[in-house]
Amino acid sequence: MSHNTTEEIKIRRYRLPDHLSWFIEQQLDKIGFSLATPKSLAQTILHQSDFYIRHPYGETPWKEHWAQAAQLAYYFPLNWIRAQAILDRGEEVGFWNNLKSYLEFGSGLGPFTCQNRYFNKGLCIEPSLEAQSVARNLAHHFGITRPLTWNVRFEKTASIDVAVFSYILTELPQLPPWIYEVKSLVFAEPSTQDDGRRLMNLRERLIKDGYYPYAPCVHSNTCPLLIESKKDWCHDRVLFDAPPWWLEMEEYLPMKNRTVTFSYLLMKKEKPDLKKENMGRLVGDCLVEKGKTRQMVCRSSRREFLSWLHKEAEKFELPRGEMVSIPEDEIRKGTEIRIRKSPKLGLS
Repeated sequence: MSHNTTEEIKIRRYRLPDHLSWFIEQQLDKIGFSLATPKSLAQTILHQSDFYIRHPYGETPWKEHWAQAAQLAYYFPLNWIRAQAILDRGEEVGFWNNLKSYLEFGSGLGPFTCQNRYFNKGLCIEPSLEAQSVARNLAHHFGITRPLTWNVRFEKTASIDVAVFSYILTELPQLPPWIYEVKSLVFAEPSTQDDGRRLMNLRERLIKDGYYPYAPCVHSNTCPLLIESKKDWCHDRVLFDAPPWWLEMEEYLPMKNRTVTFSYLLMKKEKPDLKKENMGRLVGDCLVEKGKTRQMVCRSSRREFLSWLHKEAEKFELPRGEMVSIPEDEIRKGTEIRIRKSPKLGLS
């Protein structure tokens, strides 16, 4: 895998393809909405947001046209970006190698299914027939030719190599028992403190059950944010180049999305074949303080920060979520690892 320079990684951005915006408009038109009426779309999104707050374990009311509009115009595009970023993170560490079949559990409109280029066949579990219908149209729109099956529930007889779970810790009071029979697991959760820490605790349980973390973790030790902090949580952030219709819609919303955040976890019952000596992952944003900058980096059960003094180091910025090489002759100052120049980013 080739080495990326800081600048190359820093400008990595995600955007919605134009043809996806076209598809969203076509689907909205069927239920009486349009991207050209952003205020009415924003009202459906606020309605859906309130529903999730009132019913944290409730199923999305797909039969309602307002809910379908909110999912198409807002929630699916964000989940699309999250899925694309997680797929890329997994590719960087070889997570998808030799996996032939997958399950997307609670798939909704299928953000992973629509853009997943690694598998021969897929199974989507979605209890809503309305969501299934739109998801089938999406798969057809993207020209997916591999065998795809939609079911309302999962039967343990189905053979799968990897299971993808989106928001399962948020929406289900407990995990399905068959989950531990699957050799490769993917979790995508909201970037909230509660959801992030639940995912960190799940990681500990999976390691005890014989799984190895591939990403974001670079080690199988206890998560440092669990043992050295009661508040911190692990989450990622990527840049989002929103289309014009999205920006117009956001004018009527309190939440703005110039970046897309998420917590995620990739686990396998197979030890990763990666040379990660002196490698860590940047799990925090740059914290500019008086005279220095710090950024949290994870490589072991110890809570650590890369830090550089402004009077000694060249000016640079490190993108959150990337792999980074720690200097072998590192200089430690408590929890800080002092550096004077931008470290090497990415896997060599």
